[in-house]
Amino acid sequence: MKKQLITATTFSSFLSMIALVLLINAVSINTVYAKDKDDWILIGDKTVNFEQEEDKVEPLPFLSERKFSKIKIKCVQGTVSIKNMKVTMTDGSTKQLKTMGTLTKGMSSRTYKLPGTDKSKFDFLELQYKSWGNLTLNAAGVVKKAKVEVWGLKR
Repeated sequence: MKKQLITATTFSSFLSMIALVLLINAVSINTVYAKDKDDWILIGDKTVNFEQEEDKVEPLPFLSERKFSKIKIKCVQGTVSIKNMKVTMTDGSTKQLKTMGTLTKGMSSRTYKLPGTDKSKFDFLELQYKSWGNLTLNAAGVVKKAKVEVWGLKR
């Protein structure tokens, strides 16, 4: 069995390759997490059953920044009919939001301005909605339960 010696040229090419990989990684992380003024952040999501429901959407547990100026609802799967929405802030202020009616996959609602002062944070959103379809069609693969996401625009 032959032993291979590590020469200075193989060692330097190895170091060059590691430096290149680290540089590419650093550039890609900075572009993925680059922050703009118009950053929308995922606040929370809900999967809707095939019946009329009322749910409370609270911010995800790891969401440290909860100061939002606007929110919007996005349907990422299925079809959902939104009946009523009410947002509550940490300072106690509430606002009844006008609904857009039915959202299908890929559609989002208009943006809604949140109540409260600059210091108030998003507390929760109460939703009343119904997913289109039924369990039989879901089992057959014709329709899926609707899934909605709540997005917030930072103040």
